[in-house]
Amino acid sequence: MSAVVCEARTTIAVPRAAAFARVVPIDLPSVFRGFGPLPAIVAVTDQTGSWDAVGQTRTIRLSDGSEAQEALTDYDRPRYFAYRVSDLTGPVRFLTTAARGEWWFEDVPGGATAIRWRYAFEPRSPLARPVLWAVARPLWQGYMYAVLRAIKEQVEAAA
Repeated sequence: MSAVVCEARTTIAVPRAAAFARVVPIDLPSVFRGFGPLPAIVAVTDQTGSWDAVGQTRTIRLSDGSEAQEALTDYDRPRYFAYRVSDLTGPVRFLTTAARGEWWFEDVPGGATAIRWRYAFEPRSPLARPVLWAVARPLWQGYMYAVLRAIKEQVEAAA
């Protein structure tokens, strides 16, 4: 069964190494502020390490009382990182078993950085897939763009 995939892109007016160094450890509650019915991240707890090595984990706590576990699965500074989201406790757990987030950072002429964020939800069942697609495509993808706008503002302001 194929994943439900969403993707968002932005360009940040800072060099790639600086963009990567600021984005990867960013304070999640400051950029995941909620989007429509999708909850905000209110806290990150139980983080192992500085979120800069494969195998590190953390718990994401959401404004609706739900939570999820994240585990860093790939880390190639300053080009790419990826993580797996699992053990979801909110309503989305009825639609997906896990998700994979991937971030690519590429040089852009003039010293800027292109960022591509891909999120792939693993449907819980063939019946859940069309519902997950109907929810993820407009809502989660919109949330992704809102998060990228907030990241862009923060990173460029800090530069």
